[in-house]
Amino acid sequence: MNKKQIDILNDYFLHSALHMMTLEEQCLRKVCAEDLSIRELHVIEAVTVLQGQHKNTMAEIAKYLHLSPASLTTAVNTLVRKEYLNRDYSPADRRVIFVETTEKGAQANRKYLDFVRNMIWYISQDIDEQASDTMLEALMKLSDFLENGGAGIPEKE
Repeated sequence: MNKKQIDILNDYFLHSALHMMTLEEQCLRKVCAEDLSIRELHVIEAVTVLQGQHKNTMAEIAKYLHLSPASLTTAVNTLVRKEYLNRDYSPADRRVIFVETTEKGAQANRKYLDFVRNMIWYISQDIDEQASDTMLEALMKLSDFLENGGAGIPEKE
């Protein structure tokens, strides 16, 4: 990768993440739900994904979101109060807590996913198959890097 490409990617990393959060906030205010924060919307999304995999326990959700159990408990309590989520104890083991979306939570998540799909469509509408594969490969590498806590970053001396 040449210097110009590195500079472009650096600009992307610095600015695009901020723009993405701004767009997510606009989606929340206009389309999804005015009373949700971005973090709360991401909790609902995680619950929806894990609910579909039958892994919608507090422990699994916290792991999925890289949150402490205490932070997730606070978020879930708020979302239960706002009627986006329900919480239930396992009849077999009361230490296991299941979290599920309500209809209100499922509706907010569907609207958010529509926003994401529209964004992906816009990005990919003029990209050929090979460029799409290259983009996906690069994004998967970025995701792996982030999932591994930035493994490979040199330590400060």
